[in-house]
Amino acid sequence: MITFKYSIFAKLIFRYANIPATLFLLIYLSSSFLYMFKEWYYVFPFLLNLIIIIMMNRYYFRSYKLFPYKIEINNEKMICSDYFSKSKVQEFYLDDIDLIEGGSLSGTPAKPFYIHTKTNDLIVGISSHMKDHNKLITIILSNVQQEVYDNVLLLAKEISQSNRVLIAKAKKDKKKPIKK
Repeated sequence: MITFKYSIFAKLIFRYANIPATLFLLIYLSSSFLYMFKEWYYVFPFLLNLIIIIMMNRYYFRSYKLFPYKIEINNEKMICSDYFSKSKVQEFYLDDIDLIEGGSLSGTPAKPFYIHTKTNDLIVGISSHMKDHNKLITIILSNVQQEVYDNVLLLAKEISQSNRVLIAKAKKDKKKPIKK
């Protein structure tokens, strides 16, 4: 089995970065709440801080559930462990994967890949910050069912075509320098 892990720095950021950020935002939230009674326009910073806190923590709570920090894989099965709760371990066969989406397949390489299995209705997230994540995706794609592989290939071709159109349009709209 081949093991894939996040670096220590990425692991710290993905697990604990929301704690100090939330504390700082709570300080600003409370100060804008207190000033809100003196001047009405402090409602806007209050709402902005509240929305940022909610969205950031929603992202982190979702990543706690979906992102394993250690993945062991061979040609048949995948074992995901070291979630935020250390006791959680998910094991499934690569034949059970029925959907792969996100990441470079969605047109934004910074987004994580999401793998869905049909038997246990599991969703596993793989971020591009994992060491050798391309190798992991290659192993997964080479061992999934042909139908899933064809869908991924179709999505990749659509993204490639749309990128070509955008590049051609950018070259066409580019202004030519004025010759003297």
